[in-house]
Amino acid sequence: MKTIYSYLFIGLALFATNSCSDYLKVDYYDILPGDMMFDSEENAQAGLTGCYDTFYPTKQGAATDLSMWGFKPQFMLANHPTMDTQASGWDKTYCTQDWTASSPEFEQVWIGHYSAISRCNIFLAGLADMDNSLFAEGEKTKKEMEAQVLAIRAWNYLSLAKNFGRIPMLQAGETYSNTPSKPRPETEDGTWEQIVNDLAAAAAVLDWAPINGNYGRITKGFCLSYQAIAKMYQGKYDEAKALFKQVIDSGVYSLLPCYSYLFDPETAWTPEDVFAVVLWSDWGNNMGGNNGWSPQEDHYMWVSYSTASMEYNGWGSLFISWECYKSFEEGDRRRQASMVALGETNPWTEETIGDVSASKVKTGSEFMPNISSVKYWRRKCDYWSTINEPFAIRALRYAEVLLDYAECCFRTSDATTGWNVINQVRERAFGNLEVTLNDPDYPIPMQTETVQAPDAQGYYNQYKADKGYAAETWLVAVNMERRHEFNAEYSFFYDLKRSGLLDEFIEREYPKNVGTNPKVDPNGAYDDWHTYRDFDHNPNKMLYPIPEKEILTNDAIESTDQNPGY
Repeated sequence: MKTIYSYLFIGLALFATNSCSDYLKVDYYDILPGDMMFDSEENAQAGLTGCYDTFYPTKQGAATDLSMWGFKPQFMLANHPTMDTQASGWDKTYCTQDWTASSPEFEQVWIGHYSAISRCNIFLAGLADMDNSLFAEGEKTKKEMEAQVLAIRAWNYLSLAKNFGRIPMLQAGETYSNTPSKPRPETEDGTWEQIVNDLAAAAAVLDWAPINGNYGRITKGFCLSYQAIAKMYQGKYDEAKALFKQVIDSGVYSLLPCYSYLFDPETAWTPEDVFAVVLWSDWGNNMGGNNGWSPQEDHYMWVSYSTASMEYNGWGSLFISWECYKSFEEGDRRRQASMVALGETNPWTEETIGDVSASKVKTGSEFMPNISSVKYWRRKCDYWSTINEPFAIRALRYAEVLLDYAECCFRTSDATTGWNVINQVRERAFGNLEVTLNDPDYPIPMQTETVQAPDAQGYYNQYKADKGYAAETWLVAVNMERRHEFNAEYSFFYDLKRSGLLDEFIEREYPKNVGTNPKVDPNGAYDDWHTYRDFDHNPNKMLYPIPEKEILTNDAIESTDQNPGY
């Protein structure tokens, strides 16, 4: 996949200046005349690669706003507000709903996505003027290039819409440099309509296999899956269901037999990956870099240190709650593959939580749960080791397609299929797909005999009653499976919010004022195995705020346009 991104992005210079201010830095023609990108197929392909490059963290290290782009702001905003993941320091505000319109991650997400959209729009405008004769395969190649960029732009718009709702929709040729003032659509349908149309147009052109076998390219499966997700946001579940069915029936994707394999650093582009971004380490010692210690291009290092236990040099950006840890059923192998708790040993680093620092249920001055994610922490973090291997950020997995399809089935009166699909995901969760694997040296011992996974409908009927949920059993089931399948990944908060379970999830899984308040009794807090929620859940904050600087610099957006709750 790396070869896709190794070309020069001709004619575009990243981080140019907004015509109104230095706030939103976007792309513009600089070193070479813009027309040069569109005078040959070779140069156009280099420009296309530049659009793909926006999926990556910047290679300019910690000094830039986008140093952990694609990973840290994405997992924070997709998880912390559910309280299943938590953070210390200034990141803690995302677990307590104390974020504001000036919180940096919102600006970072806004800048990152609109920088990508600007690249795409410049490319689409230039490509449209190219004569078919410039391409070896004529119109076919030109349409394939257009389809890929339409899909990349749509993906960025979809990500923005999930976070902010109505957003300015820049068209081909428009960037924040030449169109600094752009209003939001009057309704959210105005946002979703363009996303759906662009993905549908791309799906009609692209094949299931990536072009030229280059994994990392946009495919038909990408376009159909994200189009279906957009349809779910519109409440068009019949249409979403049909799109997901195409993806399932294609036979292109399947669940990886061992859930834990998904997060092994050397595992990239498995049959489960609908779309992934593979990070790499370009050079060795982590103590290098312009600022004396922080690497410029060691992308995997950012992932490890952001998620490792603080006891073993982690930075405190990601802890797992005790409530989430205890919510797994006995025999669900996803827990051991996802997290390591106090007294347990990380199977990959052989480091035990509680061995070095004081053995406490909660850790640090802010009383974070003493549980770390091992989806990303599978190498020791000592600042000196060389980490030269790829690491995949799995933006969309087949398991997500299946659970979204299950939700669509329930919403369209097809409960039998919905429960069957959930049980299909649970078969892997309980290890029954591992029994044919022969991997005796794997850090987590493989399951060798088939077990009876508890039937989903029966189990969740009881779970719903025990927790006191008012929601329908299927809605609890789909989201609890998402909870265990996608913990610390990129979708759980958005799925809870879109499906309508978020408010009740917070109230039932994290009841207010239960347990010991660490602000009142710090000593007792260390022995309390619960998250102490002392704030009222605010349903008006479930859309994130339009960044404050955007409102100040975009004349077409007034303070009255801000999302509710801010």
